[in-house]
Amino acid sequence: MTPPEPIRTPLDRTIDRESFTPAYLSLVDNAHVWGGSRIYNEHFGVTSPDFAILSTLSNRPGCQAVDISEQVALDKSVVSRRLQRLRDKELICWEQDGSRRRLYLTSAGARVHDAVLPVALERAELMLAGFTEEERAQLQSFLRRMYENIPLMNHPPSLEPAALPHDNS
Repeated sequence: MTPPEPIRTPLDRTIDRESFTPAYLSLVDNAHVWGGSRIYNEHFGVTSPDFAILSTLSNRPGCQAVDISEQVALDKSVVSRRLQRLRDKELICWEQDGSRRRLYLTSAGARVHDAVLPVALERAELMLAGFTEEERAQLQSFLRRMYENIPLMNHPPSLEPAALPHDNS
C-alpha cells in the first residue's frame, strides 16, 4: 500500500491565530495552569488542579466530586484521581452521607491552601499588570459572558440534525 501524499501548502481556509480568541484563551490558560503547577509543586507539593480542588473545598466544605468537577471545569475522572492523591497526602478527607461522599479539607489541607493562596492571588494580579481598574472590570464581564455561552458553544446549531446534510443515497 502506498502511503498517503502529504499536503505541502497551507489550506485556503485556516484559523488566524492572531484573531482567534480561543487560541489566546488557551495560551493564557495553559501558561497559568502549567506555570502554577510548577511553582505550587516546587514550593508546596501540589499542582494547579490540586489547588483548585483545595480552593473549592475551602469555599464549599462537604461538597461532592461532581460539584468540584463542575466548579473547576475538570473531567470527573481527573477530579477522582486528584481527590485520591490529595487524600493519600492527607490534605482532604471524605465522609459517607448515605449514597453521597462529602469532601472536606483536613487541617493539613487548610494549611497548604493558606500557603498557596497568596501566591495564587499574586500571580493573578501579575497577569493583569498594566490593566486599569475599568479594563479589569470589563475583562471580567467579558469572561463571565463567554462562560455563560459555554452551553451554546458546546452544542452549536450547525450540528443540530436539521442543519446537517442528509445522505440520500
